[in-house]
Amino acid sequence: MPESPATSLSRTFDGSMRGLTPVPGGHMKTPRHSYHPRRAGIAAASMDDIVVDVEESSALLRPADGPALSPTQRKVKIGVYGVLNTVILVPLMISFAQIIFRDPEFQPYMNDLVKLVLVSAAVHQICFTCVSSLPFAMGQVQDAGLIFLSAMCSSIIKSLHETRGDDFSMEEVLATTLFTMAVSTAVLGAALIVTGKLRLASFVQYLPMPVVGGYLAFIGFYAMEAGLSMMTTQSIKEPGDWVKLADWNALVLSVPGVIAGTAIFWVNSRWDHMAVMPCCLAAMLTIFYGLLLVTGSSLDDARAAGWVAEPPPSPRTITQIYGFYDFSKINFSHLTSQIPTWIAMYFVVAFSSSLDVAAVETALGKPLDHNHELQTVGISNLLSGLGGGFTGSYLFSQTIFTLRSKLDSRYVGLIVFFLEIAIVLSPFSIIAYVPKVFFGALQMLVCLDLMLEWLWHARNKLLPREYGIVWLTFLSMVFVNLELGIVVGIIIAGFNFIYSYIATSSVHRVMKRSRVERDLRERVLLQNMRMSIVTLELEGYIFFGSSVKVMDEVRRHVLVTTTEKQEAQTLSGASPMLSRRHAPSPYVARSLEDTFNDDLATLDSVFDDQEIHGYSSTPKAGKSGPAALHAARTRYFILDFEKVSGVDATAVRSCFNATKELLAQHGIALIFASVPTDAERLLRVHDVIEKEDGSGTGSLVFDTLDKALEWCEDELLVSEGVLPLSESAPALAVNGGNEGQHWQLLDELLPRPDRSHRKDEKLSITNSDGTKPRDGEDASAVLTRELGEMYVTHSLKQEGETLYRAGGLVNGVYFIGYGKVDVFMPSKIHEGLGPGFRGRKRITRVCQGGLVGASEMILHKRHQFTAQARSPSSIFFLSKSHYARMQRAHPALAARFQQAMLQSMAIGVLESNLTDD
Repeated sequence: MPESPATSLSRTFDGSMRGLTPVPGGHMKTPRHSYHPRRAGIAAASMDDIVVDVEESSALLRPADGPALSPTQRKVKIGVYGVLNTVILVPLMISFAQIIFRDPEFQPYMNDLVKLVLVSAAVHQICFTCVSSLPFAMGQVQDAGLIFLSAMCSSIIKSLHETRGDDFSMEEVLATTLFTMAVSTAVLGAALIVTGKLRLASFVQYLPMPVVGGYLAFIGFYAMEAGLSMMTTQSIKEPGDWVKLADWNALVLSVPGVIAGTAIFWVNSRWDHMAVMPCCLAAMLTIFYGLLLVTGSSLDDARAAGWVAEPPPSPRTITQIYGFYDFSKINFSHLTSQIPTWIAMYFVVAFSSSLDVAAVETALGKPLDHNHELQTVGISNLLSGLGGGFTGSYLFSQTIFTLRSKLDSRYVGLIVFFLEIAIVLSPFSIIAYVPKVFFGALQMLVCLDLMLEWLWHARNKLLPREYGIVWLTFLSMVFVNLELGIVVGIIIAGFNFIYSYIATSSVHRVMKRSRVERDLRERVLLQNMRMSIVTLELEGYIFFGSSVKVMDEVRRHVLVTTTEKQEAQTLSGASPMLSRRHAPSPYVARSLEDTFNDDLATLDSVFDDQEIHGYSSTPKAGKSGPAALHAARTRYFILDFEKVSGVDATAVRSCFNATKELLAQHGIALIFASVPTDAERLLRVHDVIEKEDGSGTGSLVFDTLDKALEWCEDELLVSEGVLPLSESAPALAVNGGNEGQHWQLLDELLPRPDRSHRKDEKLSITNSDGTKPRDGEDASAVLTRELGEMYVTHSLKQEGETLYRAGGLVNGVYFIGYGKVDVFMPSKIHEGLGPGFRGRKRITRVCQGGLVGASEMILHKRHQFTAQARSPSSIFFLSKSHYARMQRAHPALAARFQQAMLQSMAIGVLESNLTDD
């Protein structure tokens, strides 16, 4: 699966980040809640608590430490963890119900609505227990979707008020809102199942993390507003409603909850133990009822003062509660207006679920199938929606809490399911006996955890611009609305990506040479003129935003003389396009004997009216000055598209077409290499490159960078009056010269032996073929016809004939008299390297004076590649056995062959050190 944010970051039900490396220099001070186990600062000490052993057997987990539990101990431990999870989850679900139904119109029905949320939580739990691949999975109604559900409720009530004033019944409100949320949840579940079936889990993870962070911070803010509304019975939904808290009675009712939530947050920050949270909850209840006992107040007095919710006059049974779903009361006109909210909810829930799976995956130490787990989330939401419930997902905090118990049992989830159902079926109302401060403190705890995590601690986990996006998204949701806030965040994140993409260098200057192995004289000449071929390597998607950077890089790397600078400033219009052979421009055609006191300048300095004196250590005056300028001046400019994924039409017109015209003004040939098919079509349509038949005034395009470099090098040699040996053959090949001339050619191509004789020593030896050794040359080192026929096999290869094949035994080394030989990796071997490798790959092209097979012969390996003639070629083959016999009988001649092999490999190493290969 492709890399995504979910692979490095996870979240709990409250959305806090996990696994994201802080920005260097940052400090992690995030608290460690029992429902949100942190690993900041004590990761090494805590890993023993969560690392588990993965077996190949059916059991997923086993105890990592300590003696094995007896059956009775195991059952007790399962029961304890089931009860502990329920103690933590039930108050949380009640708080979530109060967040969903935060509008004052729902307060008289809160007891019944809480039971609906608990039913939905039980449905999610039984689905995760039965379907998930994790036996310790905990799934409940989760915060990721409940804000959207609450927004749907508020939107429907607001629409009813706007269209009908107060002339509507609560039966209509309950039927419409509950049906809308149930349908949205069921459709969400179906969409998640399809997403998982199509293995598109990575698709939903492309939601920008800063936008999700702003949303999760808004959840915390939303939870705080819901808690304050519940404790004070005041409607606090907009920033302007906060003035209602200035009332003394509202302050008295809300401040204890804020203090209690802050205290729980601090305690959980200091101590990371499974008993901390249950003890805090029990302590709140104990303190509340202890104060009632000390003051002599009754529970009815507390209700009258607003500390406890009023009990329903006649508690409804679960069947009566489901009577709220009265189809005759549903106002279907409000369904379509919730579609944008549902779309946003789909991406957020899917994204958050992926983060939860990634978090469990990290703690488990075993890769999980994200698509399967996403389907599990989809099934639970589908069944919850069909049962009139609400959205849910993995509850990471309790999943890890159960994982740390090292129990390989699904009974923990079953216990939670049955206890939640038992609470739903109980005849009394929980919220009528538990103080509002209790639930307000829980919502304040969620608020502090989320808002501090994303609005403060995130500064160390995100880049500065991303951290700013978190705040902008959050503020947009607070002061405008939820849906628009997400849209604003995504748009800003998109612009941030464009800016970052442009700022990141997608253009690189590289030093390259072709894979053509030439003779020594050509190599030396090309080495001296290597600066005249400029290669830019493009990367990524070239679009309107990055085209300016490409143009800047072109100007920065092109070198022209300052004389040309003055002439260029007087030019108007575009110069005529170059022909295929790219006849040298007037600037390049200057004779090396010209004596001009000049220097080099880049094109950006041309337009800025500046000079770059002594560029690349180029001498400005002196005998070698003009020659050095001529060698360093840019004559060929190659754009390598091998790493380019695509090009848009704007970049073609504003960048590449302008580049072609700019370089043409200075007589510089623009060449394209490795252009993708779609980009090549665009470039051809806009006359940037030549037509498919080679006509037109466009620039040249080559299949690979190697072929483009080879063409430029050949052109450089021609411009210097040197006919490339790869394009020519000696006269003996044309005229069919006698056999002795072939051996004479090979003798000329072999390195001359060291002159160890004195200069005044003259040799009067005449070879049998009439040739005489050179002055100071050992006669035994001269390759005569007799010696050649004795040791070397000569053959003429036509185009397409094979010298040897990959995998074959190495029998000797091949010397190229004239012609061209390509050494390549066959398609079968190249494609067998893995995905992305296609066709055969040319390793090198060997021309006159070169040799192939030397390294394999020295290393005693089989041939790694295939060698094939690409034109009529004269080939000399020296076998290993004949070479060994030559070393014994004619060591001086063998030394020349050995020097040829070593010199070829040494020059290859030197050239590779000077390039970026």
